[in-house]
This record gives sequence, structure tokens and C-alpha cells, in this order.
Amino acid sequence: MAAIEKILKVDSKKRITIGKLAPDDVTSYDAQFLEDGSIILKPRVEIPAEEAWLFKNKNALESLKRGLEDSAAGKISELDSDFWDDIEE
Repeated sequence: MAAIEKILKVDSKKRITIGKLAPDDVTSYDAQFLEDGSIILKPRVEIPAEEAWLFKNKNALESLKRGLEDSAAGKISELDSDFWDDIEE
């Protein structure tokens, strides 16, 4: 990954805005403050608590990935309408 150097100006409250430089999926940063005044920001992507189970269940996660790959490849089919009736019972 190539480094991008940018001059970021502080506002009246000494804040800087990363704005469009941040990837869309980044929700927070780990900040490291060095003695020389440098600040290193490491992007983090956090997942909602209600989705954490999926990442703890390797079988479910692999199944989801396979399903997404199949869908992207056009390997999908419609479910029989009775399928949902069976699920709700």
C-alpha cells in the first residue's frame, strides 16, 4: 500500500478532519501518540453485537461466504413457497 501524504489543517478548536480519506467501512481508530509528537492512527472496523455470533461460528460464516459466492456467480434458485410455511411452524 502506497503512503499518501496530506497536509491537514486544524480548525479553531485544534481538530483535524479525516473525512474523505477514511475508507467507508472504518468506524473508529486506534491512536498511538509518540514522544516526538507524531500520531499514528490505525483504522478499525467494528461489528454490531448482534452480528458477533456469526464470526464466532466458523461453520455459519463459511456457509454464508459460500452462499454469497454462489449468488455472485448466479448459482441461485427460488425457494418453494412452502419453505417459509415450514420455517414459521
